[in-house]
Amino acid sequence: MRINHFIAQPRFKRFVCYPESFGHYYNDPSHSENRGIGQFRSYNWHIVRSGTGYLKIGDDTITLHAGSGFLYGPGVEQIYYADSENPWDIRWVHFQGEGIDEILHGKGGQEVWTFSWRDAERLDDLWSDLLLYGPSLEIGEVRLSALLYEMIAELANHAGNSQVMSGNGKRNTIIAASEWIRLHSEEFLTLELMAARAGYSVSHFSRQFHLLIGQTPIEFLTDCRILQSKILLVSTELTVKDVSEKVGFSSSAYYIQRFRKSENMTPEQFRRLRRG
Repeated sequence: MRINHFIAQPRFKRFVCYPESFGHYYNDPSHSENRGIGQFRSYNWHIVRSGTGYLKIGDDTITLHAGSGFLYGPGVEQIYYADSENPWDIRWVHFQGEGIDEILHGKGGQEVWTFSWRDAERLDDLWSDLLLYGPSLEIGEVRLSALLYEMIAELANHAGNSQVMSGNGKRNTIIAASEWIRLHSEEFLTLELMAARAGYSVSHFSRQFHLLIGQTPIEFLTDCRILQSKILLVSTELTVKDVSEKVGFSSSAYYIQRFRKSENMTPEQFRRLRRG
């Protein structure tokens, strides 16, 4: 069974988010999608309510059950399909909007983001409202946009740290690797060293790390170093150059650049602000 609803573009063009289409598929073992890179230019979001389905991510196949979901950003390759014997019951929405990438902290932007929404049961209620009221537009464009925004906020706030991976062992390995990176962030760490610590190839480690942590390993390492530098800036008299070296940056210029991008101020400005 496939239920599809398509929505005309809103008259007001500055909504944070707005649905293009949405629907509900169930009892459909033939459901399958295969979209190449750049082919689909909207966000594509699904939640699984029951049954089983699969995602292809490179050479990996991810199995999804009730309480899980996935999100593709614009232009990302999409390969997913229902189990032939126990097809999933899914609700989906395609949408666009300004600022979505910031709300979701980039999740889904480079490759599919998988998550659990078991602690965000309200999502299903909000989806019911969308399916009930959205097609008629009786609630108006503003309310329709606000309803979708609330759904995305629920996802970001309650499902953001509950990634779905292909096995608990893999999940534990990535978590252990992230903690090791945090504890050794001041050392000279390359992507190859971090992947070797986890026992994975560089490409597999990078993909699985991003799925679980929501950042690339290098982004995570940089954030760890920035955090350590904040402590030193406030608690010591070390120069900015000495701080950058102590936390593991290759140069003070690069450190200042990354700090400014992260905090919208220089390390010296941060030090003056936090010291009053």
